[in-house]
Amino acid sequence: MVLRNLSWLTLSQVVRMATGFLVGTWLTRSLGPEKSGVLSTAVLIGTWMGHASELGLRQVLVKELAVRPEHESDLVFASATRVMLLSGAIGTLLGCLAAWLFGGVEMLQLGFILYAPLLLNAYQSVLARWDAAQQSQRTAKLAMTANLLSSAVRAVMIWQGVSLGWLAFSLALESIIGMGIASCWCARRGWLHSLRRWDSGIARRLLKESLPLLAAQIGSLLLLKVDQMMLFRMRGAEEAGIYAAATRLSEIVYAAAPLMITSFMPMLSHAHHQDTQLYRRRQQALFGICTLLGYGTVLAWWLAGDVVVTMLYGPAFVAAAPVLLVHGLATLPLLHGEMRGALLVIEQKTAWSLRCVMMGLVFNLLLNIWLIPAYGALGAAWATVVSYTLAWFVSSLILPALRQMGALQVSSLGVTPFFRHWRALFS
Repeated sequence: MVLRNLSWLTLSQVVRMATGFLVGTWLTRSLGPEKSGVLSTAVLIGTWMGHASELGLRQVLVKELAVRPEHESDLVFASATRVMLLSGAIGTLLGCLAAWLFGGVEMLQLGFILYAPLLLNAYQSVLARWDAAQQSQRTAKLAMTANLLSSAVRAVMIWQGVSLGWLAFSLALESIIGMGIASCWCARRGWLHSLRRWDSGIARRLLKESLPLLAAQIGSLLLLKVDQMMLFRMRGAEEAGIYAAATRLSEIVYAAAPLMITSFMPMLSHAHHQDTQLYRRRQQALFGICTLLGYGTVLAWWLAGDVVVTMLYGPAFVAAAPVLLVHGLATLPLLHGEMRGALLVIEQKTAWSLRCVMMGLVFNLLLNIWLIPAYGALGAAWATVVSYTLAWFVSSLILPALRQMGALQVSSLGVTPFFRHWRALFS
């Protein structure tokens, strides 16, 4: 079942990466650095609001539903969904306000289009229920279908040369399609009737566990993307567009982290409750896979980064090539951090994720203030590398509560064949 889920999740990620390359780079190239900077900054605000409206509940729901008996699952699912419906409405309003304050009327117009689907963000609870039942192939199929349809619409719009507003709608369309498919599935299975149920005690308990995770996720997103926001303010839309073009490529590998977490979190949760040694072996194997991905990313951008940037974006984005190489160095600590965060959810230690992220965020802000005025996008990339390493690797070594994981992270830095890690996962 795990292999089937992982196969579908991998296929879904490959499809989404392919459409990201073909449609996303075509969009960036056609808009140019300045307009691309405006649109990508508006999308970034929407990403923050989307995670905020989720309230950190999805991973907590996966863990809860994976170990709860069937007769309790409906009530937990319904309570979480109703909470997320309210938070989605608040997220839409806050996103529009942030867009207006940050970029004026132009960004507010884009933001209203991009953030309206947050009202539908409660369908994430459906995906969590699938993942908890080890049916992540359904999540993968839904994501792939929504992505393909919205990407096809976006490609037609780019070819027609439509305005930024219509391009923003094509980006929002993916969430709308996903919600529609999930709602139809729920209606067939009778899950919609269960949404009438409500338990305030369960809702409070879920929020008590998820809100520290939410704070850590928002901090992580700030740590991931505050560079672009500061570039937009300090160096203008064109420099932000250069940085966004480079990170669009370097962050392709980041998709491996949620893929592995979605596939293996139920398995890890069961191992944590049943067999400590098995749990540690599986942790070690997943950290090892993250390490191999990090090494491979740096090697790829070192050998082919210049060629890839010129081929995909054209000469207007030539300055993105060195940014891409430097930003690629952050891949290894990022993947380790994402995996460590999921393990801390299982162990109910999410407060440590927040503390580490906040430490990294402070360093990132200080480094950006120092480096961006002098070095622009390249300085922001170096600030990212340093802050990611502090937040997600060094912190595991210096904080007593995380040293056990830190030891596993350090021991995974050797080049071990992939098949050995894979075999350890299923031993």
